[in-house]
Amino acid sequence: MSGRGVAAALLATAAVALAACSGEADSKEPADRAGRAALEGCGPLAYDDVAGRAPEYVDGPLAAVPNDHAMCAGRWLPRTGTRFVPQGLVVRGHTAWVSGYDAGRNAVGSDTCRIIRLDLRTGERISQVARISADPAPRGPANCRHAGGLSMDEHGLWVSQFTKVWLLDPHTFEVLRVWHLIDQVRGSFLVHDDRGRLGVGGFHGDRRWPLHWFDADVLFEPGRLDLTPELAADAQPAPRAGQGALWADLGPGPAQVWFTRSNTYCGELWAGPQRRFAFLPGAEGVAFARGRVWVVSETTAAPYFLDGGRPVVPTLAQYDVSDFPRWERSDCGA
Repeated sequence: MSGRGVAAALLATAAVALAACSGEADSKEPADRAGRAALEGCGPLAYDDVAGRAPEYVDGPLAAVPNDHAMCAGRWLPRTGTRFVPQGLVVRGHTAWVSGYDAGRNAVGSDTCRIIRLDLRTGERISQVARISADPAPRGPANCRHAGGLSMDEHGLWVSQFTKVWLLDPHTFEVLRVWHLIDQVRGSFLVHDDRGRLGVGGFHGDRRWPLHWFDADVLFEPGRLDLTPELAADAQPAPRAGQGALWADLGPGPAQVWFTRSNTYCGELWAGPQRRFAFLPGAEGVAFARGRVWVVSETTAAPYFLDGGRPVVPTLAQYDVSDFPRWERSDCGA
């Protein structure tokens, strides 16, 4: 996951991306919401449709963005009293877990991570934790930073930062185990596939970082502290400036990894150079649940939004992907 300055190469194209995300780059895109609502899908949403309490510095209306005809629901995150920047996302039923970091005034991404558990029906907080730490001897104290990746399986809630992967109890947030990431294995985002493997991927604005897949039996070897490229069951290319990933069949199949790429003006779902679909600006963590896609955006996080010029979008959004192959394509950060 990126911190503030989410890819200099992407931000250099922000003006072009904003035009694309507003529909100005495609003359076929309806210019008004009435026209957009006529498209197949359950959106677009109005500002008052977004559940929860908006940040005090955000006001409506919502920006018109590509494919918002498929945006079925929106949620604001519960307030934390900090400059919280959301990054990772897990959805189970009506519950979501959102990871991220409380940004410092001078060094965004250098402060402690936070995980918020919330009710998606209301946007209300169920529980949260900050300042996650552990002492995985013999390496000494470990403190969670950034919390860019988030995934869940039968073992628990997996959280990652660039150089570590954490396993937590999803309800108590007790730290169960910590791994250190070595060499080309980097933990900017996480994803599980349908074989139960953990995918660990890295963010870089100017280069591609591989997505490494680890089997559970390797992860849970007694005494295993480090995850190296040699231990990975497989590795696959990932896009430059990848922010998040999900494993799903979004049509037509088969199931595969879909990556999010974004800056705070524009976003896309990416499964290769010819399979790029416009998505929520600021898209970070993404989850597939009950046939729909949820995504968390950092666009309205205070460190970005208060700089001005960012579009108003829900922090959490749910998309109907039944017509996904017909979605508008993206040139975000081309």
